[in-house]
Amino acid sequence: MIVSKVKEVWKEITLLSTWIVSVTGALVIPLPSWYSSDKSTSFLMEFGVFIATVIAGFLILFSLKNKVIKIWMRLSILFFVLFISSYMTYYFTREAKTLPYVEKDIVIGNVLLENNPFERFKKTHGFLPDRNERMLILLGDSERAWTKKSIMSNRIQLMLFLFLCYLFSAGFIISFCNLIILYQQKYKINDEEVVDTSISEPEEH
Repeated sequence: MIVSKVKEVWKEITLLSTWIVSVTGALVIPLPSWYSSDKSTSFLMEFGVFIATVIAGFLILFSLKNKVIKIWMRLSILFFVLFISSYMTYYFTREAKTLPYVEKDIVIGNVLLENNPFERFKKTHGFLPDRNERMLILLGDSERAWTKKSIMSNRIQLMLFLFLCYLFSAGFIISFCNLIILYQQKYKINDEEVVDTSISEPEEH
């Protein structure tokens, strides 16, 4: 009796388990080091990742009413393409908007201050260090060289692209799992129909 009831709702249990894993994963997976350079960013980033996972969870409710394989195949492909696109955008944005410093990434700006440490260093030594070593001149404080407004603008861009990465990845995982479940149900029904047909056929003498 219990086994039969579990079989009836196994799809919902599987999708719900997938969603729970996505939620806990969003809270457990360590966020990139650049977010810790600002206290408010830490909370906003964690909250944003959680919201992205909750939004993706609505796909489960949609899956209970819609069981068309083609739709879920298209959703899986769409979310996969969006995830790859958002991840690549985030990756290149992070490379352009951050600089390494003591095993961390520090968010930088686009607009330099007048008479910033880079200019003074270049006047004194006649050159600038490699890009990955320039944060050593600032001792990890990007506000000494760039305007606060441009730093915040870059930080918001990074948060947005990372938010989209989590959203599209969670959407892809759920839609792809649902696609697999629908395919299993389809072939299971087809196999049962074949078996029933073979049993119902009269034997020839």
